[in-house]
Amino acid sequence: MRWRSLVPVAAAAMLLGACQGAGGEDEEPIEIGLAVERDVANLAFLVAEEQGFYDQCGLDASVTFFQGGGALMPSMASGDVDYGWVGTPTVIAAVEEGSPVKTIAEINQTAAGWGVIVLEDSPIQSLEDIEAGSKISFTSEGSGSHWYALWAAKQAGLNPDEIVGVPLGGSVPTIQSSLEKGDVDAAVVLLPWGHILEEEGIRWLVKFDEALPEMNFTGLHASAKALEKPEQNAKVLGAYILALEWMQDNPEETRKFIAEQYDLDEDIAQISYDLVVPDLSPDGTFSEDHMQTLLDIVGGIPGFVDGTLSVEDILQQVEPAACDS
Repeated sequence: MRWRSLVPVAAAAMLLGACQGAGGEDEEPIEIGLAVERDVANLAFLVAEEQGFYDQCGLDASVTFFQGGGALMPSMASGDVDYGWVGTPTVIAAVEEGSPVKTIAEINQTAAGWGVIVLEDSPIQSLEDIEAGSKISFTSEGSGSHWYALWAAKQAGLNPDEIVGVPLGGSVPTIQSSLEKGDVDAAVVLLPWGHILEEEGIRWLVKFDEALPEMNFTGLHASAKALEKPEQNAKVLGAYILALEWMQDNPEETRKFIAEQYDLDEDIAQISYDLVVPDLSPDGTFSEDHMQTLLDIVGGIPGFVDGTLSVEDILQQVEPAACDS
């Protein structure tokens, strides 16, 4: 494997366990950043590595994990990471601030498996019960989970500065402990964190794919450097398509991979497969209409973006390469 994890150290970041392998002879190494390591929604990019689909598409690709979308974006803006799998709201915020990043494909079509959780005995019975001063956790500042925390606050009629945002990264035990100690009142969770914690006295307050079914979840996004290489972009998307097709054709092997890669029991691995694989975009198409809908939804929640972007500012759709040989 050539997977790597990125962890914050003294307000900077460092790559851990870097190693590279051989891809296409004429291809430079590329880095694919995944916003969160323990989010099963990133599954396709790890399967593409495991099954050799990057190599099949002529790519010398390695994968790096980050502690949330907000932590990933600076590396994409600088070009240190060529491609990012991350919540599209995160990219909208980064582009609005001047980041030279573009969305080139849709990946997860909805936020299946994401939501807000609270303790079983929490007085918060619905979003409307969130009060001024409530503490809501998310992965990192500027991440998609940060946006969802602000969205939850708005549903309660609160302004962004009336809640306390608590970035906790991607540790499920830390989230559980923070809820139980009262350090946070509610937590935005990724797949399958909420399903894991259901057995630990945690309950769902809202599931985002049910509350916001029309909203895109993640895309494949490219740095300015990568945007100059359209054939390479097509190959990365082509490798994703091969991974999706393999997962559809090999459900049992995929569930086993999910259980091992994300350290899950068989039941949670099955839930994860059933939520993720059918929700993945079959060809990566991110329509202009869908992007406009997303811009409208994201811009409608105060405290995250100003809502000044047009579709052309962020979307540069590519077609997948046919990597059949």
